Amino acid sequence: MKPFINFESRLVPLNITNVDTDQIIPARFLKTTSKIGLDKQLFNDWRYDTQGNPNPDFILNQPQARGAQVLLAGDNFGCGSSRRGR
Repeated sequence: MKPFINFESRLVPLNITNVDTDQIIPARFLKTTSKIGLDKQLFNDWRYDTQGNPNPDFILNQPQARGAQVLLAGDNFGCGSSRRGR
């Protein structure tokens, strides 16, 4: 196992609980076998309006988030999909 390398970074607090995987990366963007470009779809439905413009109220679009490498998530972050099983 590689040792952990210390680093310093600002963090961005995401003060939302119960963030499911469909909110993190909407399923419509998961039709790829590559991770390239997925960063652009991260929290897509929160980060952008219906015309694709950045939502200035979303924390990752605010100036204090630029350059941050750590997301401080709330309780139940990454919980299961909101889609119902069949």
